[in-house]
Amino acid sequence: MPVVDVTILEKLYRDGGAEESLLSQVRELLGDLEVEVEEVRRNFRSWAILRLRGPDAEEAAERLVGEFDTVRSLFDLAPGDVIYGRIIDLYRVGYGVYVDVGVVGPRVVDALVPLYRLREQLLGGEKASVRDIGRSFGFVENLPLEVEIVEVNEEEGEIEARLTDEQVEYLLEMAADPYDRLIVAGVTRKRLQRALNRAGFGRRVLRIERWGLLENEVVLAEGTDAPGVLSRVGPYLKGAEVELVYDDKFLERIGFIPSPEGPILE
Repeated sequence: MPVVDVTILEKLYRDGGAEESLLSQVRELLGDLEVEVEEVRRNFRSWAILRLRGPDAEEAAERLVGEFDTVRSLFDLAPGDVIYGRIIDLYRVGYGVYVDVGVVGPRVVDALVPLYRLREQLLGGEKASVRDIGRSFGFVENLPLEVEIVEVNEEEGEIEARLTDEQVEYLLEMAADPYDRLIVAGVTRKRLQRALNRAGFGRRVLRIERWGLLENEVVLAEGTDAPGVLSRVGPYLKGAEVELVYDDKFLERIGFIPSPEGPILE
């Protein structure tokens, strides 16, 4: 009976229902194939590894890679590649944001989205620190971001990237509309909804947008105060990373109004 191990770009960095949620997605995707998910584990960077057994194991692996992407060698990466990676070591450095794009060989290399690119793409070139940008647009550890590879330096083991146009448009729309948000990483959507209900805010939630297995965006009803929600729901989200997207004091201070149509400066 064929057995295939496949690593996908979905992270299992916390427990609490993550594995069950992933299995549910995978079984739905592979429902018409004769294959069993025999085991789920994680690699040294928390990417999920699935052991598939059955006559259609190889086809199932190909389908999973097509849906989730997979790890790769630095030498397999090229400018123009688009990858749905994850923020890693947020605020570790002040010159940009690192994104884990699944490069594990011949050594681990994360892609850097430089600060100047973040300023150009999200703030129309306005001066801002990585922390100011991250807090304004809801960056948290492990948040999925779609990036385009700009340059690969194989000798130095360096990767430079930019946010895709689609990712920029989404972030700008999110920051510009009137609805406050919570960006939460480290809890499944089901458990996040349960936490909001227990805190008494279930009816103040317009929708929960799923960014990844453990990463979600909570869109609050107009007029709901995001900091107030966080103060009450926080005890039910212990261990999760949470950032607010709301009337932002930094953006107000520089007179910047986010807009997908281009920067608007007051």
